[in-house]
Amino acid sequence: MTGLERLIFFAWLLQGTLFQDAVDGTNCTASHKPTVSVQASSTVREGQNIALTCNSDAKPLPTFTWYTVRRSLVGIVGSSRELKITIMADDTKFYCEANNTCGSQKSGVTQINVLYAPKTTSVSVSPSGSVMEGTLVTLSCSSNANPPVNNFTWYTVKGEQKTRLGVGKEIKIYVSMEVRQFYCEAMNDLGEKKSPHTEVDVLYLPRDPVVSVSPSGPVPEGSPVNLTCRSDANPPVTNYIWYSEDESHAPSEIGSEQNLMLASANEGKNYYCQAANQYGSDRSKGFLLNIIYPPKNTSVSVARSSSTSKDVSVILTCSSEAKPPVERYTWFRVRGGVEKSVGVGQNLTCHVDDIIDGGEYYCKAQNQHGVDTSTPTEVSIEFAPLIRPSSGCIRSKSQLICTCESHGNPAPSVKWSMSGQHVENSLHTSVREESLGRTGLRSSLIVRLSEKDTPTPLCSSVNSHGSTSLQFCVASTGYQMLSVLIGVGAGAAGMLLLGVLMFLIARRMHTKTTWDLKKEDKTDLILTDWTLSQEEDSLYISKDTLAGNPTRQGAPLSRPQQPNGGANGNGGINNDLGSDHYGPPMDATNCYHRPLPHPLDLPPRDKEAGDKEGE
Repeated sequence: MTGLERLIFFAWLLQGTLFQDAVDGTNCTASHKPTVSVQASSTVREGQNIALTCNSDAKPLPTFTWYTVRRSLVGIVGSSRELKITIMADDTKFYCEANNTCGSQKSGVTQINVLYAPKTTSVSVSPSGSVMEGTLVTLSCSSNANPPVNNFTWYTVKGEQKTRLGVGKEIKIYVSMEVRQFYCEAMNDLGEKKSPHTEVDVLYLPRDPVVSVSPSGPVPEGSPVNLTCRSDANPPVTNYIWYSEDESHAPSEIGSEQNLMLASANEGKNYYCQAANQYGSDRSKGFLLNIIYPPKNTSVSVARSSSTSKDVSVILTCSSEAKPPVERYTWFRVRGGVEKSVGVGQNLTCHVDDIIDGGEYYCKAQNQHGVDTSTPTEVSIEFAPLIRPSSGCIRSKSQLICTCESHGNPAPSVKWSMSGQHVENSLHTSVREESLGRTGLRSSLIVRLSEKDTPTPLCSSVNSHGSTSLQFCVASTGYQMLSVLIGVGAGAAGMLLLGVLMFLIARRMHTKTTWDLKKEDKTDLILTDWTLSQEEDSLYISKDTLAGNPTRQGAPLSRPQQPNGGANGNGGINNDLGSDHYGPPMDATNCYHRPLPHPLDLPPRDKEAGDKEGE
């Protein structure tokens, strides 16, 4: 109640008391001022229970009322002589009032000394409000405590991480995007209290823009893609610009919104965005879209692998652009309109036997997204001449037939010579040539001769890359007949030992020259297509040819010995091909005499079989 109200109230009580005393005739003793005593130590900790007692000697006995004073507010907290209360730090001032019929008196205000840990800790910043990044600010920490705070500690916070800055009621620090949120901790002997986090409004330009792609992960080539640019800035970003760069690294502006829609995603372009506000700008890192696509631009390249006296080969390589990379390469050959699968893998090795017959090659490249096919490529490699081991001679009593098959690129020419003289078509010699595709030539030599003749035909093959030659050694039939006659004469002498020896010699000679011992055939050997085609029936071939690969259909080409070296002075083969040629000219002692059954020398039964085979 107000002071006026109290005055009126006290006057009313006084008037009533005087009136009542007059009526009752009772003597009213003036009320003495009450006093307050506290049943507790003068210093207590917040939260403890204490008892307050109001004492008065007034008559008649008074009633008591307790009051608490909080700042400028007064409130009633009890109505008995003794007040029991739990003391709090913000409720430490009390007084009591004694009332009887004679009047009322109030005690003085009693304040309890309450001890408590720091509370209501807070931080203030100077200058207040928004500041630019890099500004030096003053931070102040305040806290209520009894006894007063004896230690202040400062921290900065970023996310879940806190960092200690220092101690003191005040601290000065430069603020930034990373260092802008703070709190302090106040401490006394009874405890500590942390302040709420205080964040300084730091102004800064956009930092480290990042780009997100939707859909995420690999993007099929030609599919639409949405790009989003994000950046931390204060105040927020107000302007976005998108750029793309090609292989020339010249940037092109392609958008001005936070989101950019690309209608068709393509590989090979570098994208980035620029974010700006009123204080500046920053750009994101460039990035390439993860574009996936099936193989494309598939092609075949040709490289020489080896060129030796035994082999000529090339390597075909299939190249293709694909993402993910090509998983499987398949090779095909087209020859005469017929397509054939010839291998798998990125590389294919082709030997000369594959190349000389011509044909085109192409490859197919495949990954999980599709297949692409290269254009057909004709494989051609230039190499010095090679003479096949199937080359050789067939002899009868009146004719010698030799065939020489040579391959090279460019196609070689073949020349024949005997006894150092060039052989051409004449009354006694005939030369016939047959083309074997783009790189081959078969030359046949027919020579009329007598039984005693021992010709040594030489086949020479030449092209622009070199030359090679093969010497054929042919024994005379007269020499063989003479050996037989000597054996017969020795047997006629009647000596058993010599007879046995003759028998052994005759048997041996019979094995070596079966058809030469038969009845003389007066018929000239006629050269036919059948004769020229039977390369496996060669009778006389060089010793070195027999020592090499056996004659067979499809045998790899090999280079025979050259008697006099090549036309270019290095054995007939250019150095690029790396071939070796060696050996002196061959004579009869270096030749193998390998007689094989010939249709003209077979017995009647076998001859018929041979004729049928020739047909």
